[in-house]
Amino acid sequence: MRLQSRNPAMGAFGQEGRFGDAQIAKSESNTMTIGGTVSATSILLAIVAGVGIFTWQQMVSGGAITKFLWPILIGGFILGIAISFAIYAKPKMARILGPIHAVFQGVFVGALSYIIPMQFLGSSVDPTTGSNSMQTLILQAVVATFGVAGAMLAGYASGLLRVGPFIQKIIITAGLGMMFYVGMLFLLQMFGVGIWNGFADTGMMGIGFTGFCVALASLFLLLDFQYIEKNVEAGAPKYMEWVGAWALMVTLVWLYIEILRLLSKLQSRD
Repeated sequence: MRLQSRNPAMGAFGQEGRFGDAQIAKSESNTMTIGGTVSATSILLAIVAGVGIFTWQQMVSGGAITKFLWPILIGGFILGIAISFAIYAKPKMARILGPIHAVFQGVFVGALSYIIPMQFLGSSVDPTTGSNSMQTLILQAVVATFGVAGAMLAGYASGLLRVGPFIQKIIITAGLGMMFYVGMLFLLQMFGVGIWNGFADTGMMGIGFTGFCVALASLFLLLDFQYIEKNVEAGAPKYMEWVGAWALMVTLVWLYIEILRLLSKLQSRD
């Protein structure tokens, strides 16, 4: 089902034709569709979920992966940035690079699904049993993530939530500002310089900051929906389905992590 829109605003990565080789395909079977993008997104999310569950189980049981966790996370983060630039430059590679990135995203999801609850709740969280178990917290975060995504999609499809050029610039600027803050936080901590860490703060400011991160990730979903729709309307080539699916995967993973962090912070104050 096509998402109906008369909004001429740019997509998440720019205007139609942003990708140099994304010319209009000649036949219907060679063009990007909503259904094809949904299928590609399902594949990527299935990879993330499978790898994430395996990683989480390894963390809980103290498996071999825990010995190499930080090198894997740091290496995966760097590789993820490289893959993002590669897809940006060569979108035809998204069919191959997307699943590879999904594997590393799964490692992030699985590891952080263990680390974040333990960071804020510590020994009060039993990884295997109890009403305050990690499983309950993770399930709440997963349900909330898809709930938010479903609500944003419904709002976008109904026309209630639209992103004009000015609002889009604000969202992207806020996203870039968030990336700059994360980078500065990491670099300064490497040199022993301490600044306020909104990701770790469990006070009202910290909770407000994490709530802002959840809201920002939710707004980026609108940019993803708009990007997919505009490329479908423009008759973009079939491989662009994987670019749209990859963008959705990255945003949903970000949204899940921030929701898990928010729930953990709120529970730590109980």
